[in-house]
Amino acid sequence: MLSAMWYRQGYINMKVTVIGPICKDEIIMKGKSHFQSGGVTYYTGEALASLGVDVTILGSFGDEKKDWLSNWKCKKIVHIKKEDTIKFINVYPEKNPDIRIQKAHIAPNQIRIQDIQEETVNDANFIILGPLFHDNLDQALVEKLSKYAPLVLAPQGLIRYLDGEKIVWKNRENVLRLLPYIEYLFLNEEELRFISDQEGVQEGAAFLQKKGAKNVIATLGQRGSWLFLGHKEYKIKAFPSKELVDPTGAGDSYMAGFIQALSLFKDPIKQGEFAAMTATITIENKGPSNASQGEVIQRLD
Repeated sequence: MLSAMWYRQGYINMKVTVIGPICKDEIIMKGKSHFQSGGVTYYTGEALASLGVDVTILGSFGDEKKDWLSNWKCKKIVHIKKEDTIKFINVYPEKNPDIRIQKAHIAPNQIRIQDIQEETVNDANFIILGPLFHDNLDQALVEKLSKYAPLVLAPQGLIRYLDGEKIVWKNRENVLRLLPYIEYLFLNEEELRFISDQEGVQEGAAFLQKKGAKNVIATLGQRGSWLFLGHKEYKIKAFPSKELVDPTGAGDSYMAGFIQALSLFKDPIKQGEFAAMTATITIENKGPSNASQGEVIQRLD
């Protein structure tokens, strides 16, 4: 049960659809490596499921055995079949875990309008888009989906290209042309700076809102986050973790926490703090967030 200090509002039974590629990740941290499912779609969908959201994942990956999906918390997984599965190697320098060095094996995973079944999106409160590479989504699909529910976008994949095995960023226009369809845009400080071509967080967010994004949320790692909601802005503090185990997916968990928080609190500060605490709990464990709604609130209280 929610503490009396938290104000409940909004959607009683939140329904969210998450759309994008599901990849296989190798995580290398403190000299050790492990393998797991990965991608924005995976981390966000699992975090939402842990928080008690009715979530449906529409994930694109190769036509292979699905035993790696069997232990997921989300039980509504629609497989969009593609020729192969995207694979990533994520290396976190021990001195600065906010930085991630990536290598990848890319596979064609474009999601088209014909890949989406109407019943998976027509009753959603939000649709979250999690592309991993620049060609995973096209404008026609985004425009079509915006007619069903407010869209939430994690845009890094739209500027991500492969040069050999190395990840490079280019063509910020891939993001800018989609912003008029986006209700909430989630990105970290480096992505914000690149896509907006502005140095400051506030200047960058203002630029993206002028380009059409209604609300911009920028995460700054251990320095907290900013919410730019319409014409108002809010600075959210970060919460220290008990132990740093695996920072992969922290931004996706923040996004999931914020979307769930919209159904719980009217106060944007509480929405942001709920999201931040969800991300903190995520990095204390390997894999996606296992934070329940009650655990997040208990840690906040």
